Amino acid sequence: MERPQAESPKRCRGDAGTALVEMAFIITPLCMLLFGIVIYGYLMSFRQNMTQAATEGARAGAVVPPDAHSSPKTYNDAIAAATDATNHSLQSFGKQCGSDGYSCAAGVDWCVDNGVPSTTTKCITVTVSYDYANHPLMPSVPIVTHFIPNRFDSTFTAQVTK
Repeated sequence: MERPQAESPKRCRGDAGTALVEMAFIITPLCMLLFGIVIYGYLMSFRQNMTQAATEGARAGAVVPPDAHSSPKTYNDAIAAATDATNHSLQSFGKQCGSDGYSCAAGVDWCVDNGVPSTTTKCITVTVSYDYANHPLMPSVPIVTHFIPNRFDSTFTAQVTK
């Protein structure tokens, strides 16, 4: 007796395999959203640390009196104290002014209130900047890292005591 010839396999019809395709369409934006949330949270924490460093520096410089032996009054001691305090604050999370993309600046000038400079009060301003473009903190994630600024700046101003 002759054996019947096996039928050739037919193409699958229906929705077999669509779950895999649907998952591929959903998982990509879901992963980008997840990585975006993680990166955003990390950078917010990083920015807060920079702001805290600028704040600590300005507060330290604000309580140092003007240089006693200079005429007219200079604020070199206040600027040095502000720079030291800013650097110390950055060192608490392993960084330093002038390295690894960080730059710190401090200066004393007349306070400005609503756009009008004061003629009687001096303020110290500390700025901490980070060059993110040349020193990225996170690995590059397509589309997500496109929205990260190239530079982070934090500035704080405090009134100098007399």
